Amino acid sequence: MIKLKVSKPAASAAPAEVLWREFSHPLRRFLRTRTRTEADADDLLQEVFVRIHKALPVLREPAKLQGWVYRIARNAVIDHYRARKENLPLDFELEAEDPEGRDAVDLTESLRRFIAALPPAYREPLVRHEFQGEALQDVATALGLSLTATKSRVRRARRMLREMLDQCCRFEFDRRGRVIEAIPRKRCEC
Repeated sequence: MIKLKVSKPAASAAPAEVLWREFSHPLRRFLRTRTRTEADADDLLQEVFVRIHKALPVLREPAKLQGWVYRIARNAVIDHYRARKENLPLDFELEAEDPEGRDAVDLTESLRRFIAALPPAYREPLVRHEFQGEALQDVATALGLSLTATKSRVRRARRMLREMLDQCCRFEFDRRGRVIEAIPRKRCEC
């Protein structure tokens, strides 16, 4: 761990340079594991160091520097995905083409049937949040539920869907976790 003297506001570039040398490579790996593309990781790395540079003068406990830096990085990742979610509402259609050229399994019709089979108390919060892109708080307000109850119902609905899908088919996944094969079980036709 490095020690920084931050008695003066970051008037010199020395603390920022030291931080870059110490944290740029590990932070890049940290960000790459949490983003979809190399470009996103690079953009976030720059954003993280801008935030670090701006907040460095108010760092109260230099002994906790590493935790402070990674908290900034985690918050930048969260902000990145929040911004994407607002701009890209979830589509009910599932991807049927694998970028590697193989056909992925299209579960759209089965998923629609299973969602329709959910109890309404679980179906509505799930559809509004996951497929229509509404924030959980907005769903809770619209349905007259607490935020905790809404989160619980969405989580239970996901679990129910997973159980229905597991009863129906045995799934094979690619290295990215996408379904590449669904083998129907005897008692169900996907």
